Amino acid sequence: MSDKPASRFGSYGASDGQFINPSSVACNSRGEIVVADNGSHRIQVFDRNCKFLFKFGSEGEGNGQLSCPCGVTVDQRNNEIVVADTWNNRIQIFDEKGTFLRVFGSMGDGDGQFSYPYGVVVDQQGNYVVAEYGNDRIQIFNSQGQFMRKFGFEGEGNGQMNHPRGVGLLSNANIVVSECNGNRLQIFDFEGNFVRIVGANQVTNPCHLFVDSDDNILVADYGNSRIQVFHQNGNHIKTIETGQMSYPCGVCMDREGRIIVSEKGAERMSIF
Repeated sequence: MSDKPASRFGSYGASDGQFINPSSVACNSRGEIVVADNGSHRIQVFDRNCKFLFKFGSEGEGNGQLSCPCGVTVDQRNNEIVVADTWNNRIQIFDEKGTFLRVFGSMGDGDGQFSYPYGVVVDQQGNYVVAEYGNDRIQIFNSQGQFMRKFGFEGEGNGQMNHPRGVGLLSNANIVVSECNGNRLQIFDFEGNFVRIVGANQVTNPCHLFVDSDDNILVADYGNSRIQVFHQNGNHIKTIETGQMSYPCGVCMDREGRIIVSEKGAERMSIF
Protein backbone atom coordinates (compact mmCIF):
# COMPACT_ATOMS: atom_id res chain seq x y z
CA MET A 1 0.00 0.00 0.00
CA SER A 2 1.31 3.40 -0.94
CA ASP A 3 1.64 6.16 1.62
CA LYS A 4 0.33 8.54 -1.03
CA PRO A 5 -3.44 9.05 -0.64
CA ALA A 6 -5.47 7.52 -3.47
CA SER A 7 -8.15 10.18 -3.08
CA ARG A 8 -9.30 13.00 -0.88
CA PHE A 9 -12.52 14.87 -0.37
CA GLY A 10 -13.89 17.69 1.73
CA SER A 11 -12.98 21.24 2.65
CA TYR A 12 -13.76 23.68 5.43
CA GLY A 13 -17.39 24.69 5.74
CA ALA A 14 -20.91 23.71 6.76
CA SER A 15 -22.29 22.78 3.34
CA ASP A 16 -22.91 19.20 2.24
CA GLY A 17 -19.58 17.43 1.90
CA GLN A 18 -17.68 20.07 3.85
CA PHE A 19 -16.36 19.65 7.40
CA ILE A 20 -15.63 21.55 10.58
CA ASN A 21 -13.29 19.49 12.77
CA PRO A 22 -14.12 16.03 11.37
CA SER A 23 -13.50 13.59 14.19
CA SER A 24 -14.29 9.89 13.95
CA VAL A 25 -14.96 7.87 10.79
CA ALA A 26 -16.53 4.45 10.20
CA CYS A 27 -17.70 2.28 7.29
CA ASN A 28 -20.84 0.18 6.94
CA SER A 29 -21.23 -3.15 5.15
CA ARG A 30 -21.72 -1.39 1.79
CA GLY A 31 -18.50 0.56 2.10
CA GLU A 32 -20.31 3.82 2.79
CA ILE A 33 -18.24 6.29 4.79
CA VAL A 34 -19.80 7.73 7.96
CA VAL A 35 -18.15 10.84 9.44
CA ALA A 36 -18.70 12.57 12.78
CA ASP A 37 -18.60 16.22 11.70
CA ASN A 38 -17.84 17.54 15.17
CA GLY A 39 -17.93 21.29 14.59
CA SER A 40 -21.15 21.15 12.55
CA HIS A 41 -22.95 18.94 15.11
CA ARG A 42 -23.94 16.38 12.52
CA ILE A 43 -23.13 13.07 10.85
CA GLN A 44 -22.41 12.94 7.13
CA VAL A 45 -22.58 9.80 4.98
CA PHE A 46 -20.78 9.27 1.65
CA ASP A 47 -20.73 6.38 -0.80
CA ARG A 48 -17.55 4.39 -1.37
CA ASN A 49 -16.63 6.80 -4.18
CA CYS A 50 -16.78 9.75 -1.76
CA LYS A 51 -20.05 11.12 -3.14
CA PHE A 52 -22.22 12.83 -0.52
CA LEU A 53 -25.34 10.82 0.24
CA PHE A 54 -27.07 12.39 3.23
CA LYS A 55 -26.59 14.01 6.62
CA PHE A 56 -28.43 14.01 9.91
CA GLY A 57 -28.28 15.84 13.22
CA SER A 58 -28.39 19.49 14.23
CA GLU A 59 -27.14 21.34 17.28
CA GLY A 60 -29.31 20.73 20.32
CA GLU A 61 -30.22 18.43 23.20
CA GLY A 62 -33.32 16.70 21.82
CA ASN A 63 -33.47 13.17 20.49
CA GLY A 64 -31.63 13.09 17.18
CA GLN A 65 -29.86 16.38 17.86
CA LEU A 66 -26.14 16.49 18.60
CA SER A 67 -23.56 18.60 20.37
CA CYS A 68 -19.98 18.21 19.15
CA PRO A 69 -20.11 14.46 18.41
CA CYS A 70 -16.61 13.00 18.64
CA GLY A 71 -17.20 9.30 18.06
CA VAL A 72 -19.09 7.26 15.50
CA THR A 73 -19.19 3.54 14.73
CA VAL A 74 -21.41 1.21 12.74
CA ASP A 75 -23.02 -1.91 14.19
CA GLN A 76 -22.00 -4.38 11.50
CA ARG A 77 -24.93 -6.67 12.30
CA ASN A 78 -27.54 -4.19 11.10
CA ASN A 79 -25.70 -1.04 9.90
CA GLU A 80 -27.10 1.02 12.79
CA ILE A 81 -25.04 4.18 13.33
CA VAL A 82 -23.86 4.70 16.91
CA VAL A 83 -22.78 8.20 17.91
CA ALA A 84 -20.85 9.39 20.95
CA ASP A 85 -22.79 12.63 21.45
CA THR A 86 -19.93 14.07 23.42
CA TRP A 87 -21.09 17.40 24.79
CA ASN A 88 -24.56 16.02 25.49
CA ASN A 89 -22.91 13.22 27.51
CA ARG A 90 -24.86 10.38 25.93
CA ILE A 91 -24.85 7.70 23.25
CA GLN A 92 -27.40 7.91 20.44
CA ILE A 93 -28.30 5.16 17.98
CA PHE A 94 -29.72 5.79 14.50
CA ASP A 95 -30.77 3.46 11.71
CA GLU A 96 -28.69 3.29 8.53
CA LYS A 97 -30.63 6.22 7.04
CA GLY A 98 -30.09 8.47 10.06
CA THR A 99 -33.49 8.03 11.75
CA PHE A 100 -33.25 8.29 15.54
CA LEU A 101 -33.85 4.99 17.34
CA ARG A 102 -32.81 5.25 20.99
CA VAL A 103 -30.50 6.96 23.47
CA PHE A 104 -28.81 6.18 26.77
CA GLY A 105 -26.63 8.03 29.25
CA SER A 106 -26.62 11.39 31.04
CA MET A 107 -24.05 13.73 32.54
CA GLY A 108 -22.27 12.51 35.67
CA ASP A 109 -19.75 10.06 37.05
CA GLY A 110 -22.11 7.32 38.22
CA ASP A 111 -22.68 3.99 36.53
CA GLY A 112 -24.26 4.61 33.14
CA GLN A 113 -23.44 8.32 33.24
CA PHE A 114 -20.82 10.07 31.15
CA SER A 115 -18.34 12.90 31.16
CA TYR A 116 -17.45 13.57 27.54
CA PRO A 117 -17.83 10.14 25.91
CA TYR A 118 -15.35 10.21 23.06
CA GLY A 119 -15.05 6.78 21.43
CA VAL A 120 -17.54 3.94 21.00
CA VAL A 121 -17.52 0.47 19.45
CA VAL A 122 -20.08 -2.36 19.23
CA ASP A 123 -19.25 -6.06 19.63
CA GLN A 124 -20.82 -9.03 17.85
CA GLN A 125 -23.44 -9.41 20.59
CA GLY A 126 -24.49 -5.77 20.32
CA ASN A 127 -22.78 -4.63 23.51
CA TYR A 128 -21.51 -1.04 23.51
CA VAL A 129 -18.01 -0.16 24.74
CA VAL A 130 -17.54 3.55 25.45
CA ALA A 131 -14.34 5.49 26.20
CA GLU A 132 -14.96 8.42 28.55
CA TYR A 133 -12.51 11.27 28.17
CA GLY A 134 -13.72 13.13 31.26
CA ASN A 135 -14.07 10.24 33.70
CA ASP A 136 -10.91 8.41 32.56
CA ARG A 137 -12.66 5.08 32.22
CA ILE A 138 -14.34 2.55 29.96
CA GLN A 139 -17.99 1.60 30.39
CA ILE A 140 -19.73 -1.40 28.82
CA PHE A 141 -23.47 -1.58 28.14
CA ASN A 142 -25.66 -4.34 26.78
CA SER A 143 -27.59 -4.10 23.53
CA GLN A 144 -30.43 -2.30 25.33
CA GLY A 145 -28.08 0.35 26.69
CA GLN A 146 -28.13 -1.04 30.22
CA PHE A 147 -24.95 -0.64 32.26
CA MET A 148 -22.88 -3.81 32.65
CA ARG A 149 -19.47 -2.85 34.01
CA LYS A 150 -16.74 -0.23 34.11
CA PHE A 151 -12.99 -0.13 34.56
CA GLY A 152 -10.17 2.39 34.72
CA PHE A 153 -9.58 5.57 36.68
CA GLU A 154 -7.28 8.57 36.38
CA GLY A 155 -3.60 7.82 36.55
CA GLU A 156 -0.53 6.68 34.66
CA GLY A 157 -0.10 3.13 35.94
CA ASN A 158 -1.04 -0.02 34.09
CA GLY A 159 -4.82 -0.22 33.98
CA GLN A 160 -5.18 3.46 34.83
CA MET A 161 -6.11 5.99 32.16
CA ASN A 162 -5.25 9.54 31.20
CA HIS A 163 -8.00 10.90 28.95
CA PRO A 164 -8.97 7.88 26.82
CA ARG A 165 -10.22 8.71 23.35
CA GLY A 166 -10.30 5.75 20.99
CA VAL A 167 -11.60 2.24 21.61
CA GLY A 168 -11.59 -0.95 19.54
CA LEU A 169 -12.16 -4.69 19.87
CA LEU A 170 -9.88 -7.58 19.03
CA SER A 171 -11.34 -10.86 17.77
CA ASN A 172 -10.86 -12.43 21.23
CA ALA A 173 -13.05 -9.62 22.70
CA ASN A 174 -10.08 -7.85 24.27
CA ILE A 175 -10.52 -4.07 24.34
CA VAL A 176 -7.95 -1.63 22.94
CA VAL A 177 -7.89 1.91 24.35
CA SER A 178 -5.88 4.93 23.22
CA GLU A 179 -4.95 7.50 25.84
CA CYS A 180 -4.60 11.06 24.60
CA ASN A 181 -2.57 12.36 27.52
CA GLY A 182 -1.02 8.99 28.33
CA ASN A 183 0.64 8.78 24.89
CA ARG A 184 0.01 5.04 24.66
CA LEU A 185 -2.51 2.32 23.99
CA GLN A 186 -3.63 -0.26 26.52
CA ILE A 187 -5.28 -3.64 26.01
CA PHE A 188 -7.74 -5.12 28.50
CA ASP A 189 -9.81 -8.28 28.52
CA PHE A 190 -13.59 -7.86 28.31
CA GLU A 191 -13.86 -7.97 32.10
CA GLY A 192 -11.53 -4.99 32.35
CA ASN A 193 -8.35 -6.75 33.44
CA PHE A 194 -5.14 -5.18 32.18
CA VAL A 195 -3.32 -7.20 29.49
CA ARG A 196 -0.52 -5.07 28.00
CA ILE A 197 0.75 -1.68 26.89
CA VAL A 198 1.12 -0.91 23.17
CA GLY A 199 2.93 2.02 21.55
CA ALA A 200 4.41 3.65 24.66
CA ASN A 201 6.72 6.50 23.59
CA GLN A 202 5.77 5.86 19.96
CA VAL A 203 2.56 7.91 19.78
CA THR A 204 1.70 11.46 20.81
CA ASN A 205 -1.87 12.37 21.77
CA PRO A 206 -3.34 9.30 20.03
CA CYS A 207 -6.95 9.73 19.03
CA HIS A 208 -9.34 7.19 17.47
CA LEU A 209 -8.26 3.69 16.48
CA PHE A 210 -9.44 0.76 14.38
CA VAL A 211 -8.81 -2.99 14.62
CA ASP A 212 -8.64 -4.75 11.25
CA SER A 213 -9.61 -8.33 10.37
CA ASP A 214 -6.09 -9.54 11.23
CA ASP A 215 -6.25 -7.93 14.68
CA ASN A 216 -3.77 -5.25 13.70
CA ILE A 217 -4.37 -1.93 15.44
CA LEU A 218 -4.45 1.26 13.36
CA VAL A 219 -4.24 4.41 15.45
CA ALA A 220 -4.50 8.07 14.52
CA ASP A 221 -1.24 9.41 15.95
CA TYR A 222 -2.68 12.90 16.21
CA GLY A 223 0.31 14.74 17.66
CA ASN A 224 2.68 13.32 15.05
CA SER A 225 0.28 13.75 12.09
CA ARG A 226 0.47 10.12 10.98
CA ILE A 227 -1.21 6.74 11.19
CA GLN A 228 0.63 3.96 12.98
CA VAL A 229 -0.09 0.24 12.79
CA PHE A 230 0.71 -2.18 15.60
CA HIS A 231 0.31 -5.92 16.06
CA GLN A 232 -1.87 -6.81 19.02
CA ASN A 233 1.26 -8.13 20.77
CA GLY A 234 2.62 -4.59 20.73
CA ASN A 235 5.08 -4.90 17.85
CA HIS A 236 5.15 -1.96 15.47
CA ILE A 237 4.21 -2.94 11.90
CA LYS A 238 4.31 0.25 9.83
CA THR A 239 3.80 3.98 9.76
CA ILE A 240 1.79 5.88 7.19
CA GLU A 241 3.62 9.18 7.24
CA THR A 242 4.05 11.29 4.16
CA GLY A 243 4.04 14.79 5.57
CA GLN A 244 0.69 15.21 3.85
CA MET A 245 -1.54 14.57 6.85
CA SER A 246 -2.66 17.30 9.21
CA TYR A 247 -3.75 16.18 12.68
CA PRO A 248 -5.47 12.90 11.81
CA CYS A 249 -8.21 12.19 14.34
CA GLY A 250 -10.21 9.25 12.98
CA VAL A 251 -9.24 6.11 11.10
CA CYS A 252 -11.03 3.04 9.78
CA MET A 253 -10.67 0.41 7.07
CA ASP A 254 -13.34 -0.68 4.62
CA ARG A 255 -13.87 -4.26 3.40
CA GLU A 256 -11.63 -3.62 0.42
CA GLY A 257 -8.72 -2.78 2.71
CA ARG A 258 -8.72 0.95 2.04
CA ILE A 259 -7.72 3.08 5.02
CA ILE A 260 -9.91 6.15 5.54
CA VAL A 261 -8.56 9.00 7.66
CA SER A 262 -10.24 12.15 8.96
CA GLU A 263 -7.89 15.10 9.17
CA LYS A 264 -8.91 17.80 11.62
CA GLY A 265 -6.13 20.12 10.59
CA ALA A 266 -7.09 20.05 6.92
CA GLU A 267 -10.89 19.65 7.28
CA ARG A 268 -10.92 16.69 4.89
CA MET A 269 -10.92 12.92 4.46
CA SER A 270 -8.03 10.99 2.92
CA ILE A 271 -8.15 7.44 1.54
CA PHE A 272 -5.04 5.25 1.31
